Amino acid sequence: MPSARITALIPTYNSERYIRDTVNSVLAQTYPVHEVIVVDDGSTDRTREALASYGDRIRYIRQVNAGPPVARNTGLTQATGDWIALLDSDDLWVPEKLELQIDYLQRHPSCGLVYTDMKTFDDAGIIEKSVKISRNLTLPSGHIFPEMFAETLFQTSAVLVRKSCIDTVGGFDTDLRMGDDYELFLRISRLYELGYVDKPLVLYRQHATQGTRTWGKQLQQGVPWEFLVLKKVVDKYPEMVEELGRAKVQQRLSKPYAALAYACMAEGDHKNARQLIRGALRYWPSNPAYLRYYLMTFLSPGMQVKLKNLTAAGKRLRKTSPGGTENEASRWHSAAESLNQTGKN
Repeated sequence: MPSARITALIPTYNSERYIRDTVNSVLAQTYPVHEVIVVDDGSTDRTREALASYGDRIRYIRQVNAGPPVARNTGLTQATGDWIALLDSDDLWVPEKLELQIDYLQRHPSCGLVYTDMKTFDDAGIIEKSVKISRNLTLPSGHIFPEMFAETLFQTSAVLVRKSCIDTVGGFDTDLRMGDDYELFLRISRLYELGYVDKPLVLYRQHATQGTRTWGKQLQQGVPWEFLVLKKVVDKYPEMVEELGRAKVQQRLSKPYAALAYACMAEGDHKNARQLIRGALRYWPSNPAYLRYYLMTFLSPGMQVKLKNLTAAGKRLRKTSPGGTENEASRWHSAAESLNQTGKN
């Protein structure tokens, strides 16, 4: 019999279409879970009916709609397992996910949280066979708070975390509509070792209504959600500014503004992109890419197309023209590229 008692915790809201596949992926684990808790955050679709046939194989808890962190905390208060396996209601686990994570923990008993690589997929099939490979990520183990602060390394459904770690650092921050998971993992990584299993054991679903495509593009308390998360962590651990270096912390705080600005520009929303890139410049004023991107927000879509064409023509001329003409092409290319390239940085 398995010695580790694992609670699979699934918050859900209007996930009638996906929730049965998600629960089935838990029940199909080669390392059986101790319990499955599904917290229904006030769904208005037929999520309850979709789950009714499971009977006592799951614990179904319904609450008034209050957001993912409240739903997750509700589940934590009811959990009786020693380990919490987090799973979003539209994602799936590969059958051996928990078995391989428990094996890692048995070999690394000081570890408080273990995560895995993942695949991405949609209704048409697999998009990425390995997020680590396709996005060229370095996924470390150990005391990795600096790496965790620098970027989001893993997704919630990839996590198996010791319940005692959550009890020590506290649960999910209910002031956050997005990023409550990232904020909790940062607090855990501040105190505990994290481990990584180098296999894509999660299938992360891509669809139009997922939170990162809806709430993720909205401001939270007037700022990008990731900035709010990072600022909360900096305020909680002010000593980290000296540890990591003030410049690195400021640069990291600028990036959520820049990322959301790029998204706005891609959708043709120059006004909000301009406002957001100003926010990025407040924290990293010496970044020339931000300044160039700010200038681009004043250009019409037609002018941006002309600049892209100018850049492409400059590249062709530089490749095909010898001597002085090549130098002229290089200057032409550089002038256009300075405005056109920044969105890729």
